[in-house]
Amino acid sequence: MRSILVVNPKGGCGKTTIATNLATYYAVWDTPTALVDLDPQQSSMQWLKVRPESEAPIQGFNGLRGRIYPAENTERVVYDAPARTDSAKVAKLIKLVDVVIIPVLPSAIDMRVAASFVADITARTRANNANALIGVVANRSQQNYNSYKVLAKFLKKLSVPFVGTLRNSQNYIKAADSGVGIFEMPLSEVEKDMQEWEPIINWLEGKRR
Repeated sequence: MRSILVVNPKGGCGKTTIATNLATYYAVWDTPTALVDLDPQQSSMQWLKVRPESEAPIQGFNGLRGRIYPAENTERVVYDAPARTDSAKVAKLIKLVDVVIIPVLPSAIDMRVAASFVADITARTRANNANALIGVVANRSQQNYNSYKVLAKFLKKLSVPFVGTLRNSQNYIKAADSGVGIFEMPLSEVEKDMQEWEPIINWLEGKRR
């Protein structure tokens, strides 16, 4: 079983979007997957409630209700962390996972929060789970905008890998409303979005150059 934590103390950075789409990626490829919602708003669980029965199954757990028990054959567990997660809670979560993904938006406030958070989480990872991988993702970005160029330059200077960029696409809104992921939408509509996920998936699965 491989577990992935999507976390950032700053709200509104797209943690649930990344967590739900990541879960669907694995489910589409017949990988038994669990999605654990640690946020009081339970956005991931609300998404699962409207998920069509015709789509690949994803186990859903309210992580605020105590221990979770995925099926024995589960191969991937994705944790959707809450906003305003303090350092102590992050340290506990790190002990549970193999990979940490930190989404960052192209704004000065988000970058300042991310710089402090990455420094803290890196230190705590060394202390609590030295084998855990940490990577940052530029989220809701347009690569032809100056704001993205500033963000990319900032992320490359951090002490953890900058593993990919996801654009500000209406497809993610459509997917969220329908209980699906972009990997389950018509290729003609989401091909560019899927291409952006490729380096992130490769990093997650250890296919690094």
